[in-house]
Formats: sequence, C-alpha cells, structure tokens
Amino acid sequence: MEMDPGTFDVRKMEALMELGVNRVSLGVQAFQEELLKACGRAHGVKEAYEAIEMVKSCGVKNWSLDLISSLPNQTPQMWDESLRLTIEAQPNHVSVYDLQVEQGTKFGTLYTPGEFPLPSDVQSADFYRTASRMLSDAGYNHYEISSYCRDGFECKHNFTYWKNKPFYGFGLGSASYVSGMRFSRPKKMRGYIDFVQSLENGTADYTGDTDTNVRDLASDVVMLSLRTARGLDLKSFRCAFGNSVVASLCEAYKPYVESGHVLCLNEQRTTLTADEYNALLLNEDSADEDWLIFVSVIRMAFYYRTN
Repeated sequence: MEMDPGTFDVRKMEALMELGVNRVSLGVQAFQEELLKACGRAHGVKEAYEAIEMVKSCGVKNWSLDLISSLPNQTPQMWDESLRLTIEAQPNHVSVYDLQVEQGTKFGTLYTPGEFPLPSDVQSADFYRTASRMLSDAGYNHYEISSYCRDGFECKHNFTYWKNKPFYGFGLGSASYVSGMRFSRPKKMRGYIDFVQSLENGTADYTGDTDTNVRDLASDVVMLSLRTARGLDLKSFRCAFGNSVVASLCEAYKPYVESGHVLCLNEQRTTLTADEYNALLLNEDSADEDWLIFVSVIRMAFYYRTN
C-alpha cells in the first residue's frame, strides 16, 4: 500500500493490516517544509514524523520511505539532511526519485528542467551520487537505479514491473498491465466509484488504454532490466523474443561495451573485454545452432555502470 503522511491514522493502518496489507511505501519526499510546499504536497514535516511513528507502532516490519531529489531551490545541505533523517528513521527500503517535470502539468508551466530554481544536470547527478554514498554507507544495498534496501528487503512488486510481468493496481489513478495491455483506473473519486459500480453491475466496457506490441515489449524489458544491478539475462530474453532480436540487441550495444558505458558479463558475472565481446559477436554470422549454444552457455547480462 502506498500511503502519504496525513492521509491515515492508527485505526486505518490497523484495518489495512487486517485486510492483508504487509508492506507500506510512505511518500515523505522531503524533510523541509519549504520543499514540501514547493512540490505541492498536502503534508508537512510534522505529519511525516507522525506517519513514520504510526507505521512503526502498528508493527509494520516491511516499510519503505520515498524521497525526491532535484526539487525547486533544494540545496545539497537540504538533501544531506533528508537522507540523514531517513537513515535515522530506519526503514527497510528507500526509494529515491529524481524530479521529472512533465509538459502539461502545473510543474511544467512553472519550471524548466535544468534552469533555476531547479538544479542543473550536474547538480542533479551530485544528488544521485550523494544518495548512493550515504545510503550504501548506512548498510543499504543499491540494487536498482532508484532503490535501496536492507538485506532481504528488495521490493518484490517492483521486480514485477522491471521484468515486465503482468500486475494489477488498485485505487485512484492506479495502473495495471494484463495480457499485454496497459490501463489505468479513474483518478477522481466520483469517477472511481462509478467505475467500481459498473464492474459490480457487469456493465463496464474497459478494454484498456494501450495494446503493447512485441517490439515495445522487448524495449520495455531491456530498459527496465538495465535499471537493476542484476542486468538483462540474454538467455531468458532469447526465450521470450527469439534469436534475431538478441542479435540486433548485441550489435546495438557494441559501441557502448567498447566505451565502457555498458558491461557484458559471462555466467560467472565476470566482465568480458570489448575484444572478447566483439569476438563472440562474430558467431552471429554462423549457423543458428551455434548462436543458440552461445547464448545458452554464455548467459550474458548487461547493466549500466553506476559510477
């Protein structure tokens, strides 16, 4: 359950746990009043501390705290403080998101990415490095671009997204991905109530927003896998999308392996040199059987350097 400070109390938390909720993602975002106001949050720092205390007092053992970097007028000192206070709160999991300014939103009309009062790209990169350093030093594993956890507390439902597996979302504005189709639930309460009522009446005509084709699906798998420290397993990728897609992917990543921006690993997760990688690519011109043996035996994985 994703929950924002100020939107629940102990009674509601306990009721949700009785219904089976066993993990809470708490959207704190920042520990400075001015930043919370700047990003339009309904809660303040007081409500954030109260929410953290309620989650703990209700006995939620598996909980995550969300932070946002690159907010308007956010300074390195503010970011350090938010990270320090997060570590002191001792969540099992921390999600750190860089602010994305989308066109057509209120934020998009007020701010331009990279321009004051938003930080520059260099400053945003520094925020990222600071989070990685401080959270890693505090014992959190940096297992995905935006995700850190204590041992054994990786977010299972996020791995569902990253592996492009089907999932249901429940609640206002939630998104689902079923049978290759993505669809969202209504964002406003009145529309959501009407939607639920139509489902109960059997009158809902809800076929989905977008139908995902194979090319888009393969691209999603590559993009989402490369967000994780595990990387992209070409053996399972070949089983899902076939030889030719794997061959095209390997050829596309050739210059990035040579530049060091992408690493190619063997099944022992030992890094292959660019020359070793290029030599293996030559097998693409041989019989399909050779290529199948190559991907099955080598079982390469790609992942982006995080340093």
